[in-house]
Amino acid sequence: MMKYLIFFTGFLLAGTPTVESIQDSLIMRFNRIEDYSVKIKISVEMTGLRMPRKKIKLYYKAPDKIKVKSRGFAIVPKTGLGGSPDKFLKMLESIHVKGSELLNDRDHWLLTGSVIPDSMDIPIDDVDFPDITMNLWVDANSWVISKAETVIDSQKVFQLISEYDEVDGMFLPIKTTLSLGFKGMGEWSMRDPFGGPAEDRKDFKKVAKEAGIDPEKKEFAGTVVMEFSKYKVNQGLDDSLFDE
Repeated sequence: MMKYLIFFTGFLLAGTPTVESIQDSLIMRFNRIEDYSVKIKISVEMTGLRMPRKKIKLYYKAPDKIKVKSRGFAIVPKTGLGGSPDKFLKMLESIHVKGSELLNDRDHWLLTGSVIPDSMDIPIDDVDFPDITMNLWVDANSWVISKAETVIDSQKVFQLISEYDEVDGMFLPIKTTLSLGFKGMGEWSMRDPFGGPAEDRKDFKKVAKEAGIDPEKKEFAGTVVMEFSKYKVNQGLDDSLFDE
């Protein structure tokens, strides 16, 4: 215990970096990656849905090109693909360094900020937009985001945890777990995500029941696990690969 306390205190006394320096370190480290391809095994368990384990191949090219190839139907989450920390950082305003923590025996800086409403893919009117906060755990040595979580009105609804390995001198995820939970959303209402008049709204309770879920008895929740293997990094992928 004493060894842990001395080590952790030493980490704190090293000086807290600014938000800007943490952001710069994250982006600078990731920008060493020009492109890559990787094989991914995806497992999905979600309320009212079961999908057999699928294998896909992902292609990435800086700054934001992504191509996914799969055989048959596959649920592929946008969050966590590509690995760019910039996607998370651009969603936040009023970011500050909340402190430091040990996560999996590694030093991390904890960033927290308010989510910008326009950055969310949640079809909720601006007048109804809840208080949404995102926390990011940044590895203080490898400069990657090991964990991210989103909290809506004090309720955690999203969590991403990634494990990394060094590939050709760069840190890339080898396993990412996404967890979703929408407990207590029965009284929320949502509008058509493709637009339409404000009166064309549906209660979440009704949407859930149409999907065969009783929101009074069961929490809408799910887990997506992605396992990455056989990376090929900075191989000079052609832009035409990403054409639809």
